[in-house]
Amino acid sequence: MATYRVKKESGNFVTIHKGFIQDSNLSWKAKGLLLYLLSRPDDWQIYETELIKHTSDGLSSLKSGIKELEKTGYIERKRKRDDKGRLKEYEYEVFEQPYHMRNSYVGKTNVGNSNVGKTYVGKSHTTNNNSTYNDLTNNNSTNNNSSSGASTTQQPLPNSHSNVFNFYQENGFGMLRPIIVDQINNWIDDFNNNEDIVIEAFKEAASNNVFKWSYVNSILRNWSEKGVKSVEDINAYKKQRDTQKKTTQIDDKEFDNSQYANLF
Repeated sequence: MATYRVKKESGNFVTIHKGFIQDSNLSWKAKGLLLYLLSRPDDWQIYETELIKHTSDGLSSLKSGIKELEKTGYIERKRKRDDKGRLKEYEYEVFEQPYHMRNSYVGKTNVGNSNVGKTYVGKSHTTNNNSTYNDLTNNNSTNNNSSSGASTTQQPLPNSHSNVFNFYQENGFGMLRPIIVDQINNWIDDFNNNEDIVIEAFKEAASNNVFKWSYVNSILRNWSEKGVKSVEDINAYKKQRDTQKKTTQIDDKEFDNSQYANLF
């Protein structure tokens, strides 16, 4: 039987809860990802495209690791709304212990002084080494300004969902910044990996001669709020919209002609 001896160094360390390291429900990939996230400082801003620069794994592997941590209760994802009730970006919270363990402490003392930080997509308030949880964000932010840490140079196209990114670049929507890559990826996730819906949004914008991501983003938000699940749903929605427009136009014409009614 092989023996592994650990050689530790002093200094340059972080303090975290070690329970998840012994959690047999987690893969080694998920443990490594969680350890990395928990090691980051508070108010840490991060993008998925930035995370993959620090590992040999690709974007799809990273996303599957995040999903595993969500499933096991170490990451919680909540959809935010603005003051008008409209859907906005996701908020991610990264915890040192899974959901069922945290709930078991409810009503008990020493639950951790640390529910520090709020997570906003695009930001990751990760550990100050005393915290019970830390925040991760993978930028499904619906605002379209790049945050700190985002590169202003063109990034290589991600392998995942390359059809969408190729469409973006080939049809004049501008530079594909990391924050936009992450937002597109998260919209695809929202639509159950149906990238055709996102491509349809780009087509809709192009047909209206608007080549801005913010416009495409608003189209996707509208479709999401209307419960769109497929391209067929989009076509049905467009048909209904066109019918309503025609009805409105007919009503307007009838109203405009009413002033001549006394001539007949």
